[in-house]
Amino acid sequence: MKVTDPVCGMNLDVEKAVAQEDHEGWAYFFCSSTCHRVFKRSPERYSGKSETAPVRTASDDVPQPK
Repeated sequence: MKVTDPVCGMNLDVEKAVAQEDHEGWAYFFCSSTCHRVFKRSPERYSGKSETAPVRTASDDVPQPK
């Protein structure tokens, strides 16, 4: 599955993501530890920026996107 790093906008495969962060029930994936660190400092700034919707975490009652 393709996702977009919310910090830099890079498209990447979930399997190749360097890091993942859950925020408000969504999983965000990152191309580098730098992007992950930037997101963790201010997640509200980046959580709505991604062109590709973030992925719901498995703990949610909402069905996973296909």
